[in-house]
Amino acid sequence: MLTNIIRGEYVTEVRYELAFDDGHGNGYGFPCDANGVVDEGLTSDALRNLEYCRQHPEAFKRANEVVEIRLEYKEEDRGTCRCGETVYLHDQYRAACQCPKCGRWYNLFGQELLPPEMWEEDY
Repeated sequence: MLTNIIRGEYVTEVRYELAFDDGHGNGYGFPCDANGVVDEGLTSDALRNLEYCRQHPEAFKRANEVVEIRLEYKEEDRGTCRCGETVYLHDQYRAACQCPKCGRWYNLFGQELLPPEMWEEDY
């Protein structure tokens, strides 16, 4: 059995994009902050696209508009294997997952299992 099992929490991640599109998300979106300041780490191609968009706002229904993007997800449950490694409880193979360090198998409740080659097949 895994020890120190931690249930994943629900997380909301908020990002912003400077949008140049048809109003339905088809077009360009450049990562920015809430004020529309574009991230400095854009590639040269992305910078050329941004410059084009700023020079041709008439080509877009929505131009130079800051759009908030909310990503909501649940973190994976996790626990500590007997070898000390953290194991993330996800459906890696038939509702089980393997410790990346020692190779032990666990079900999604953190209970240790026999290795898959010892599982009986249902026919």
